[in-house]
Amino acid sequence: MKNALLIVIACCFSLFAQAAENVSWESLKPLQNQYQTLSPGDKALLSEIYAYEVVQETRQLSPMENDGYMQRVALAEKFGLNVRELLIQRTQQASEIITDLTINDMKIAGFLVPLEMEGLVGIQFILVPTAGACIHTPPPPVNQTILVEFPEGHELQSLYTPVWVKGDIKTGAVDTSVALSDGYQDIQTGYVINASDIELYH
Repeated sequence: MKNALLIVIACCFSLFAQAAENVSWESLKPLQNQYQTLSPGDKALLSEIYAYEVVQETRQLSPMENDGYMQRVALAEKFGLNVRELLIQRTQQASEIITDLTINDMKIAGFLVPLEMEGLVGIQFILVPTAGACIHTPPPPVNQTILVEFPEGHELQSLYTPVWVKGDIKTGAVDTSVALSDGYQDIQTGYVINASDIELYH
């Protein structure tokens, strides 16, 4: 009985040890900067200031718009927000990647967009966190876009079918393009997965 119990424990430990590390999309973003720690209200205020500044790049603000802009800047300063620095961080957070990321034997859930096909089977994909990303919309941030290499091939059911991608992930900026019905869309990825398996998300 004791030997049987030891065998069961050993088997359970072996299965646990072999389990792939679950990687979240949030963990692919660099360490938080000050902008990322702001309250939703402060982020909304900065977004409004940014919208005014974008408009100023193409035309002069009306007196009413300029008053709205100045009031929001004054309010941000009253809250102790460094508007210039925070707007820079707001822009940077979408394009920053973890420069030395390497995780072996991991898995991550997401949605596949095919890049290279052999018949109905894909061998190279873009993995994104939301269904339908990259299709007639601005592509996701580079730190939320992964190139997946899977020479064994995977038959894609649809762009809206969630999957688990298993394998080794590392930092790897790659410029590529996705074929759409009316042309191509340029995509930049921040990471690369050498996949060992792709399976439906359960």
